Amino acid sequence: MYLVVIVLGVIFGSFINAFVWRLRMRSNPKKESSQETSILRGRSMCPNCKHKLTSLELIPIFSWIFLRGKCRYCHKNISLQYPIIEIFTGILFFLSYKYWPLTFSNWGVTLLIIWLFILVFFISLALYDLKYKILPNNLVYIVSSLSLIFVTIDYINYNHTFSYLLSRILGIIFSSGIFFLIFQISEGKWIGGGDVKLCLALGLLIGGPLEAILMIFIASLAGSLVSLCLIILGKFRSNMTIAFGPLLISATFICFLFGPQIINWYTTIFS
Repeated sequence: MYLVVIVLGVIFGSFINAFVWRLRMRSNPKKESSQETSILRGRSMCPNCKHKLTSLELIPIFSWIFLRGKCRYCHKNISLQYPIIEIFTGILFFLSYKYWPLTFSNWGVTLLIIWLFILVFFISLALYDLKYKILPNNLVYIVSSLSLIFVTIDYINYNHTFSYLLSRILGIIFSSGIFFLIFQISEGKWIGGGDVKLCLALGLLIGGPLEAILMIFIASLAGSLVSLCLIILGKFRSNMTIAFGPLLISATFICFLFGPQIINWYTTIFS
């Protein structure tokens, strides 16, 4: 099962690469035809010369290695992003399966499948934000809808009490509310509106004010480390924009799988 989950993740990683590129192209319809960039009907192609790719050129990871990172037709470099995203997605799928916090009953497996779909759109959002410094509303809405479905199924089939719903509401208030205040105070200079919308889904998914605070802490700590590394490397600029969406998504992944253990460890130290 570990191997199956990893291979499945790698395949979805390949989809994410194409999905993000097509989504960006469709935001600028004058650049490409709608048929070429169709997410469901478009053929895979080289992003440089637009040559349609064969099946042997679409094998995740191995095709990039076999082609030595270059397009067979125009000989331009194929970004290292493609195998990295494929491997990264496979790793996250593996970790999700290995450390799944719920049971593997029928509904537990259903929730795992929904979580893996959420993960696919999480990675898509993170990649899009890293490359283009924006969180597309349509992807945020998809993540929010899937998170709502996840929580609804979890609530109904695991016989949770009202405190479960209350914790989710508080998670939304603490996560999105804090970022909304930051957004209003800074007039959008410190954080983007997309981050505020995204935190609605993230707070709902991880649930609870403690988990929300932990998520914000981890994301902020990661942001500080990124800034510090840029300063050390001499690449930091006062007007530089750092994509915060990927940090929030990474923190959510950690809190979803390991949040209760981290909180218990922390409270044990100070108790």
